[in-house]
Amino acid sequence: MNTRVLSFMALFVAFTAVATYLHIPGPSSSYFNLGEVAIYTIALTFGARAGGIAGATGSALMDIILGYSIWAPFTFIIKGLEGWIVGRISQKGDWKYNLIAIMVGGNLMIAGYAVAKAMLLSWAVVLPEIGIDFAQMLIGGIIAFPLSHHLDNYFRK
Repeated sequence: MNTRVLSFMALFVAFTAVATYLHIPGPSSSYFNLGEVAIYTIALTFGARAGGIAGATGSALMDIILGYSIWAPFTFIIKGLEGWIVGRISQKGDWKYNLIAIMVGGNLMIAGYAVAKAMLLSWAVVLPEIGIDFAQMLIGGIIAFPLSHHLDNYFRK
């Protein structure tokens, strides 16, 4: 890793952390946040490695800082995989692959947190929490899709 790549990775982690910090507490011990905007934008623009590292590190760091540290190990794995998968599927560069990438990565996040919530809390809280996770995926995709397109145009010049 050269200095430029390391600097970008630090910025990506910070972007994800700040986007995750913008949160609204949920009905149980989770919260709605804008982290998917950052994860999807980074993964679609800069690829699987950047999306995975930023998603895992930035999101888990915010879980710890915001007092949800019990979720940090789950978040590290779930958001890391989400970012990596979105970046991996979208590497073809076509807008259809970007859309598929967001849907696959987002549904992985929803399924991952459903299992984690069932393990930590109970299956009774999973259904309302799926709504929050789905909203994160939807809003994250709606914002990241055009944003990554503009950033891609800028960084490809």
